[in-house]
Amino acid sequence: MNTVSETVCVSAMRRGGPQVLQVRKVPMPQPGPGEVRVRMLAAGVAFADIMLREGLYPVSLPWPRTTGYDIVGEIDATGPDVPPELPVGLRVAALTVHGSYARHRLLPAADCVPVPQGVDPVPAVALVLNYLTAYQMLHRVASLDAGDTVLIHAAAGGVGTAVLDLARLSGIRVIGLASKGKHELVRRLGGEPIDYQHEDIEARVRELTDGRGVEAALDAIGGKETQRAVRLIKPSGSVVSYGGLSMAKNGRMSLPGILRAVTGAKHSPIALLTQSKTVGGYNVKTWMDQRPAAYRNDLTQLMQWLAEGRIAPQIGERIPLEQAALAQQRLGEGRSTGKLVLV
Repeated sequence: MNTVSETVCVSAMRRGGPQVLQVRKVPMPQPGPGEVRVRMLAAGVAFADIMLREGLYPVSLPWPRTTGYDIVGEIDATGPDVPPELPVGLRVAALTVHGSYARHRLLPAADCVPVPQGVDPVPAVALVLNYLTAYQMLHRVASLDAGDTVLIHAAAGGVGTAVLDLARLSGIRVIGLASKGKHELVRRLGGEPIDYQHEDIEARVRELTDGRGVEAALDAIGGKETQRAVRLIKPSGSVVSYGGLSMAKNGRMSLPGILRAVTGAKHSPIALLTQSKTVGGYNVKTWMDQRPAAYRNDLTQLMQWLAEGRIAPQIGERIPLEQAALAQQRLGEGRSTGKLVLV
């Protein structure tokens, strides 16, 4: 058990850009009933972290606030009423939403999923947010089958590469939007890339699907891109909105981008009705809260596939915890591929 009195976290001291993140020494947290304390081995960097730093994520937290949506760590202390299957020394993963840019943090025991022995914590943390999001959108929300085609935005990013990896296991075809420089990665992972900056997206999707459209579109952008996605799905298809990348510019949230994301998508209810098209949202934390058994089962399955070598998360970069501001800057500017991980 760790007996030191302090630990380290990286917190946003106020609303603002990456420069508001500061390394802080804080008291070592002590677990209460039903809680474990973990020593962080890897923490993911997510777009939601930027929104939380900018004061735009829908949670109520005081300033300074510590971001960090997902974590893999080793239990180093337990509180009362923690089940025996979560002993000190066990590696676990958890979806946290905030608080994981820290060397130590408390977690509800119920949120912890064991990490198989011998699994590298860096690819393991990519499963918690990115792969869980991809898996549940593909199989629980869009309910895609082998032979179906899905369109994914930001195909070279953390969720995009997870969709490519998991779709390969299920025989699902992926058309991926990405900048030209990232097409080699998309192809290597089995996707068919479209250069969203220089190609006519709608024309290319129609060409690749012989005019039929796709069974599902996974929309990470929002605004007018959601409206375009509705046009590109076939009758009875679905658009799953799970992000708002259009809200960011140069690593910062922008008011024009927020307005575009909120007001840009307009759908005719009659068209949706007559064509049986579905537009819905997905949030991994909401699914975790409302369907905890699915959270544990799906994440456990993903961990097993990782241990067996059946999936291979794309890690863009391993960055020291103290350089979290740099990681968020790169993510916000769209300069990264795969998952950025703090270690």
